[in-house]
Amino acid sequence: MFDLIAFREMDPILGEFKRVLNKRGKLVLVNMTKGERFGNGLYDLIFRLSPKSIGGCRGIRLSERLMIHGFQVETREYHQQLLFPSEVIVAHK
Repeated sequence: MFDLIAFREMDPILGEFKRVLNKRGKLVLVNMTKGERFGNGLYDLIFRLSPKSIGGCRGIRLSERLMIHGFQVETREYHQQLLFPSEVIVAHK
């Protein structure tokens, strides 16, 4: 649920994932992301106006942040249901 984690806490968490992940292991993340299709700015707008109304969730893209931490992103799938954008990422060391 990286969409709920403070930005300052993301890097230490990703570093810990890298530390404990077996060299043959895979990291799978599912989270709210930035919209890429019709209505893509709706949740960003709602978050800016009233974060509590959507539970404090905000869209983030994790692929680049994972690569900065030395992960190889195998796949990233974008899904949008009822204008809600999410991503599924599979990565490894």
